Order: sequence, then C-alpha cells, then structure tokens
Amino acid sequence: MSWKNLRSIIFAGILAALSFVLMRFTEFPLLPQASFLKTDLGDIPLLVGAYLFGPIAGIAIAFVKDLLFFVSGAGQGGPIGVLLNFIATGTFALVVGLVSFKKKNDLTLILGLILGTIAMALIMIPANLWAIPKFFPSWKKEQIPSYIYTINVPFNLIKGLLDTVVTFFIAKALKSRRIFTEK
Repeated sequence: MSWKNLRSIIFAGILAALSFVLMRFTEFPLLPQASFLKTDLGDIPLLVGAYLFGPIAGIAIAFVKDLLFFVSGAGQGGPIGVLLNFIATGTFALVVGLVSFKKKNDLTLILGLILGTIAMALIMIPANLWAIPKFFPSWKKEQIPSYIYTINVPFNLIKGLLDTVVTFFIAKALKSRRIFTEK
C-alpha cells in the first residue's frame, strides 16, 4: 500500500469519526412545523472527504458515521431514520465526489455541492414515500405527498444549502493551508 493510499484512509477515518461526533452532538431542527426532522454538522466532514478523496470515500465516511450513530443508540428515527440519513448523505457525497473527482477547484466544488443538494432532495422523495407510512401509520395516503412537497423537500433543500455554504468555506480553508494535499 502506498503512502498516499494509507494517508487517505487515515484522513477518511478521522473525517468519519468527526462526522459521527458532530452528528451525535449538534442535531437541531430546521423547520418548526416538523421538529422531528433534524440536521446536524456531521455532513460537513463527509462532504469534505468526498471532495478531497472521491465518491467512494464520501459514501464510506457516510456509512461509518451512520453505523456509529445507530450503534450508539442515538436518534429518534431508529434504524429507518439512520437508513434515510445514509441515503441522503450518501447521495450528496456521491454527487460531490463524482463532480469534483478529476478536477478540484472552487467551481467543481460549488457545482458538486449544488447538484448534490438537488440529488439529495430528489432521492428523498421516493425514500420518504416508502418510510413515512412506517413512521406515521395513522396518516392517510393522501397526506403523504403533501407532507413530502411542503415539508420534506424544503427541509432537504435548506439542509443542503447550509451544508453547501459551510463545506465550501471549510474545504477552501483546508486547501489554502495545504491540509490533505500531497507533500
């Protein structure tokens, strides 16, 4: 194994641990009408990892973060909530990593983050069509699309925008300080 690969794995592990800690201790609701929908700062390290190390690393960081979150017993959503978080953040990381894989600059980072936000919001529509009846079995079938388009899609877009802004500035600061770059 080359030094570059070992170094990338070590940094990805550090980012996964940081992502878990931030997810575990920085959860907060974004929308008052759906206080059970929470975001956290744990997405930032995994998005930075996807940008710096590629889509597979971003998805792996998301998986480790969510696995640790589930094993720690955190979160109100249980296994379904953790799975939904993995689908959302894994999609986001995949897009960021794919868009910026060959060329790492501000434009590819911003484009990846914007497209990742849109992809996350879109992928969560069918994911929530499946999951909402499990969380809210008393809801009528007609209520679910209304909830998704008036609450869940805006939540994911706001969450993505927040993650985009913070990730952009952190990744830019890390690059300017030559952290995570080849020596």
